[in-house]
Amino acid sequence: MNAMTRITVLVLASVLLAGASGCNPAPAAPVTDLAVAGSTFAEPLYVKQLDAWYQKTQVKAVYGALSSSAALRALQDRTIDIGATDILLTAAEQARLPASILSIPTCLGAVAVCVNLPGSPSLRMDPSLLSAIFRGDVKKWNDARIALLNPLVRLPDLPVIVLHRADASGTSGIFTTYLSATDQTWSDKVGAGQLVAWPAGVGVKANSGMAAMLRQTSGSIGYLEYTFAVQSSLTCVALRNRSGAFVLPSVASMKAAVPADLPSDLKGTLLDRPGDSAYPVVSLTWLVCYREQSYDGRPRERAAAIADLISWILGDGQSLAEPLQYGTLPEGVRSAARSILTQLTWQGKPVP
Repeated sequence: MNAMTRITVLVLASVLLAGASGCNPAPAAPVTDLAVAGSTFAEPLYVKQLDAWYQKTQVKAVYGALSSSAALRALQDRTIDIGATDILLTAAEQARLPASILSIPTCLGAVAVCVNLPGSPSLRMDPSLLSAIFRGDVKKWNDARIALLNPLVRLPDLPVIVLHRADASGTSGIFTTYLSATDQTWSDKVGAGQLVAWPAGVGVKANSGMAAMLRQTSGSIGYLEYTFAVQSSLTCVALRNRSGAFVLPSVASMKAAVPADLPSDLKGTLLDRPGDSAYPVVSLTWLVCYREQSYDGRPRERAAAIADLISWILGDGQSLAEPLQYGTLPEGVRSAARSILTQLTWQGKPVP
């Protein structure tokens, strides 16, 4: 056998071995865990959904309730598989990430304004009054501005104790965006964001912390996700909506805030929507992950586990939302969310 023949035989043998290896790939280890963390806004729902998913698949995904901003940092560091946020990432925030992400809505939530007053009176407020209270301009609960909207309520002669989030919070982002959109003074003096320079009040961390502080502080007012208000038996304020009606937060009033013409990219705001029964401080909340999942040598099976989990949350997992006082996604929103999920890829190929 001459040299050329030997080289040809060796090349053919290599090709055959490579082909054989390609036909019989080593089985990948099954995915048994996923890291999901971020917003406290939908924490009760995600905890319930991830536990149900574990019972169904034995894939463990313990939820780390941190904050929406912490989800962004963890995604940036690539220490989690899926983040949770209540605010769509801005162009600047996305630019800080090493790659493109997908943002997939999971449910509707409402930011409730709650008070702790003797006798638990039913109060009504409008954006101007809310702005004045959270700016620290209203000092006493029997202030004339509160009495004007609540003429039949016996208001106590107590100091107003304003509570706000101390951490960078998606709940704060929703609430301050609402105030900025509905009250020019708030927009000019404070503005909107997950972390703002609050003019007055005491800072607390997380929705659970806000609920606990409201319960133990007489004369207090604060804002938190509606589920936490219900779980802690807090008294919610009825807010004046764009149509002039005073509306309490509820699953029904959340759903009433979703317009039929919400854009297919789901970037339309649900704040201060018209309609007599629409609660004015409603938002979608989102799961976020990298669009291309082959980074850091991750196997396709991990990408598939992420797609399976989110697909289930958009499907059967929706049944867990309303018992926990979150709104299920309207069918149009759910359909758009599924379309976004189909953009998940591994080595450039679709995962779902």
